[in-house]
Amino acid sequence: MALQPPDPENKKIDITSTSIEKSIEIARDFADKLIMPAAEELGLLVRESVSFWRFKNQIRILTKAKEYCEFNNINPQQISPKLLLPLLEGAALEDDEVLQDKWAILLSNLVDSEQNIQNHVFPYILGQISSNEFLVLEKVFGSWHTRTNDLKSELELHKAGFSEVEAALLRKIAAIKSQLEEELENTEGDKYSDKYLELYGLARNMETKLRQHRFKEKQLTRQMGRPEVVPEENLQEFEITNVTRLGLIRYVQETYADPQTVDLPDLDSYSGAGESIDIDIQLSSTEQYILTELGILFVKACTEKQTP
Repeated sequence: MALQPPDPENKKIDITSTSIEKSIEIARDFADKLIMPAAEELGLLVRESVSFWRFKNQIRILTKAKEYCEFNNINPQQISPKLLLPLLEGAALEDDEVLQDKWAILLSNLVDSEQNIQNHVFPYILGQISSNEFLVLEKVFGSWHTRTNDLKSELELHKAGFSEVEAALLRKIAAIKSQLEEELENTEGDKYSDKYLELYGLARNMETKLRQHRFKEKQLTRQMGRPEVVPEENLQEFEITNVTRLGLIRYVQETYADPQTVDLPDLDSYSGAGESIDIDIQLSSTEQYILTELGILFVKACTEKQTP
């Protein structure tokens, strides 16, 4: 028998609360069968995938750290879990190959008993920095390292030969002064003879060299303490903000006065009554970012140990 369509006039819709609740329950059960198993499986796959990716990063960095230790003859020591675990956690999230190398080098330096680095902030900083930021700071650190090493070598040579050079200069000055006395005797006290003026100039030159020699240690020490300037053109504004926030660089401003020529009044016509001299002082300033001590220590900790 063929089914007949319902008569619209006789159709009754059940809108009782019991009927609606039953419909919702049926729909929810049906949706659970369609969605929930798939969602649970997807979540499991994501968790497994992320965990495996983190695990691979940790294995890669640990392997590289082992290679660095072997190449640089580092005998690894045990370090505190408080230092090791955050480092491995941070390294596990790193997908930049350049920074993965830095994580491995940092780990190899931290386990080096000769260096005895126990700074818990380095893993945090490395996890907060980009590869470009690090490479710029690494180049600045290289310039600082080369400059200070050259100055240290020069200072050591200066100290080693200080007494000998000073004694030689004193002998030369004494000999020249003796010649000056002889010249005065021969010219009956004439301090304007050509020979006297020549000897006098030579004596002054030797005395200047002696003063420079005695001041050189302080000069070299001051140059060694001069901070290294960070080239701003190699960093974007947000990168400068980030490395400044991390304490790796610092903004400094120096103000100084430019030398000025002063025209003094004619002393012959000076009356001594309220005359004054107007001086225009030109002030200049320099604004720059410098590598901080923390920046030096951080980059050094992430730099491969130099083999002797």
